[in-house]
Amino acid sequence: MTATYKGCYNDSLGTCAIEVKNNFRTLTTVIDGVGFTGSEFDDLTVDDQSKYSAEQLSRFTFLKTPIYQTDRFVETLCNCSIEVVVPQVIIDKVNNAEFYSDLTIKNSLGSPRSEKPGTGIDHENVTLSLVIAGTIYTGTSSDFEGAFDGIYKQFRDTYHFKNCYGCMYSDYSVYGQSTFGSMLCFRNQKEAYSKVTTKDEYMELDPPNMFVQEIYCCDQFEIRKGGVGYRG
Repeated sequence: MTATYKGCYNDSLGTCAIEVKNNFRTLTTVIDGVGFTGSEFDDLTVDDQSKYSAEQLSRFTFLKTPIYQTDRFVETLCNCSIEVVVPQVIIDKVNNAEFYSDLTIKNSLGSPRSEKPGTGIDHENVTLSLVIAGTIYTGTSSDFEGAFDGIYKQFRDTYHFKNCYGCMYSDYSVYGQSTFGSMLCFRNQKEAYSKVTTKDEYMELDPPNMFVQEIYCCDQFEIRKGGVGYRG
């Protein structure tokens, strides 16, 4: 299963149109002739630097992060923004009807921290927005969970997301999460997960079925109820 999203890349040199391909494990795109891959929007790396000239790569800013217990490092794209449009299914709670709405994702990435090299970028912002019946709903945070929360608080009485973010059986790790794509799927233990109301109970669950992206959805989706799991 692969989806393709149209969008744009922007940095200090300007804006160019891009397409991002998503197999719901890996994102791939070509920016100004250079191919990038990553598991999320903030860890894109050049697919093979030997394929490109120094001039082609000079446009981009990279965060160099040391690989633990080695003398190597990874270089991830930063000091830019990536914006794509992703169709999402929305459920109308009034009549249980389903419809598509285009979710605009904008991930803004700051520059490498100059005072502490190798410790990350100075800022990251995720902005999600969509339009339903002429009303614009927007959420902004440092990660997709917070941005989705921002939108959901605005329309929770009327609409619901039909995706992993909105699913009864998706949750996050008690040890933290990445910006995107690190949700845990507990569809392999639906009954046990549905009974969880505390952190201790959550940590006693068997291992999850898999990691999932917030924007993914499978055929076992169920609307999330409040007060369940680690998310509550």
